[in-house]
Amino acid sequence: MKAIDHNLPSVAALLHQAQKGPGGPCATCRVKTYPDGSVELLACDQAVFHPKGWERAGWHPKGRQRAATAAREATPEENQRANLDRAMRRARAQVRDIALANPFRWFVTLTLDQARVDRHDMAAITRKLNAWLDNQVRRHGLAYVLVPERHKDGAIHFHGFFNDAVRAVPSGHADKGGHPIFNLPGWTLGFTTAIQLYGDYHAAVGYVCKYIGKQGEKPGGRWYYSGGQLARPEVTYADVGPRDVEQLAGEGGVHRFDVPEAGLSFALLRTLPERRDFGGKTCGKLGEDRHHGGRPELPMVGALPEPEVLEVHPGQRPAEGPGQV
Repeated sequence: MKAIDHNLPSVAALLHQAQKGPGGPCATCRVKTYPDGSVELLACDQAVFHPKGWERAGWHPKGRQRAATAAREATPEENQRANLDRAMRRARAQVRDIALANPFRWFVTLTLDQARVDRHDMAAITRKLNAWLDNQVRRHGLAYVLVPERHKDGAIHFHGFFNDAVRAVPSGHADKGGHPIFNLPGWTLGFTTAIQLYGDYHAAVGYVCKYIGKQGEKPGGRWYYSGGQLARPEVTYADVGPRDVEQLAGEGGVHRFDVPEAGLSFALLRTLPERRDFGGKTCGKLGEDRHHGGRPELPMVGALPEPEVLEVHPGQRPAEGPGQV
């Protein structure tokens, strides 16, 4: 790998210099770039990233045999837990990519009316949910990502993001931060709350991702639901190693981790976008509130840790009028 100048001031400069190297079919770093300008770098101490999704013939990461041996020595329960954890991490990464790559407007909570669908029967819920979502996508252009969560009584409800294709009406309530709570009268299977996104969008995305695997299970065999016209982040590759990424800790938190069974070491860096005022002037990183000593502004869900479910009857259609969104 080409030596990197550790005095480089930014992620952009680091990647620019890395691109001057000879390159090859495999790379040590995967780079995801999102529309808001934020970047995720995942760097490995070996060239394990393959732009085309293929591996060189006869090539295997150091330690793969050890990984297979460790899997054979583990108990079935341990292997099952490890597989579940890996699937959960992948699902969280996928939901994060979807949420950061698309201009969602609403944080929503959808609950189910037992009179319309058995809230404990995931197969029945999935059939009706998919039918409703498909209808909204085709008729109104809905784009969405939803994460199922099981309530303490075993009933299922959903948290996630919608774009601006849904009709929302004021509920007459507000969250603890004073932001108005809306209802979605088009949701015909139960009750809803919807809050327009505000504050640190990245924190809101992280909040929703935490629902994945929160209870150590995958309800109904699905970590999440997504659909509509969804963009994905731009993915590129570079010859940048974990030590290079660690030099840029000031750009964002660096998480260093090892995969001993595979003999691999990684560093993960996620940067925040620049926040700009209406004149286009840079005001600092998104999430920094300079009027409060630089402390992050609450994410839009930060004031509503457990969203209140307002009992507006399914399919209720308030009269059209001002105040509707």
